[in-house]
Order: sequence, then C-alpha cells, then structure tokens
Amino acid sequence: RGWNASTASCQAQPLRLVSATQPRSGRFRPSGVVLIAALTGCGGMVKGKGAAEVAIGEIHQQFNDTKFAAIYTGGHAKLKKASPEKQFVELMEAVHRKLGKVTDTKNTGWRINTFNLTTTVLMQQQTTFERGKGVESFTFEMDGEKAVLVGYFINSNDLILK
Repeated sequence: RGWNASTASCQAQPLRLVSATQPRSGRFRPSGVVLIAALTGCGGMVKGKGAAEVAIGEIHQQFNDTKFAAIYTGGHAKLKKASPEKQFVELMEAVHRKLGKVTDTKNTGWRINTFNLTTTVLMQQQTTFERGKGVESFTFEMDGEKAVLVGYFINSNDLILK
C-alpha cells in the first residue's frame, strides 16, 4: 500500500509549432513541424520532495523537543480546520509518551500531485522511536519553496499495545 516514486510525474506536453503555410490536405509536412516539450506547473513538483524531507526533519526535531504546539502552529490552515490544536497536541503527546523520541526515519514512498497550481506532497516514513516503530504518513502543501504540514497519520502496533 505504499506510495511509489514512479507515480510522481511531471509530464512534458508536446506543443506543435507549424509554419504559416499549412498544406490544404490538413497534413503537416515534417519540415514545417517542430515538436518541443514544455514543462508547465512543475516547479513545485521538482522542489516538493526535498522540501518535504526538510520539513519532516524539522517536525521530528520539534517532536523530540516536545514542541507539539509549534508543529501545529507551523501547519497549514487545512490542518487547523481539520483538527483543533488541543486534539493535535494530545495525539502528539500520546505518541511521545508511548513511543519516545524519534531515533531514525527512512522514506518508504512518496507521491507529488499538482492540480490548479497547488502542489501536494505525500511522504511515507518507516520511523524508529526509542520504544517502538511506526509508519508515519505526512501530507504537505507547497507554499513557494516550503512544504507546509496539512496532515499527519501514524500506524503503529507499538503505539496501541504499549
């Protein structure tokens, strides 16, 4: 169920430039056609994964320092609309209390989508804590060069059983 890097794509769209003299048959002559690739709307896609990796590092540092409200405050308005601060902080406190600090994390999948000039980055991390492991899923929205947290989920048997 992980995300696959192959699903992240920024596809070139071929543009056809034709000389002013087009044959009446509707067919283009090879000498009159130039195909070029235009990458449109992909700026966020190119920078998105790297920006999300930086954001995850910052979030994990804040998590380890028990600055849960700072994680929430730095989040996107969509995060704040979906979850009140108290609820978000209580979730982070529970994860920290049961699993401890983050000691290691590895990216296991990512996906980047751009729609209507909004780039969304989804990152899945296999994370090791002091007292257990879990799979974290982060959703970010690009704001210029910065990935801003929109959603966070954790799947961990250790979280439930401890």
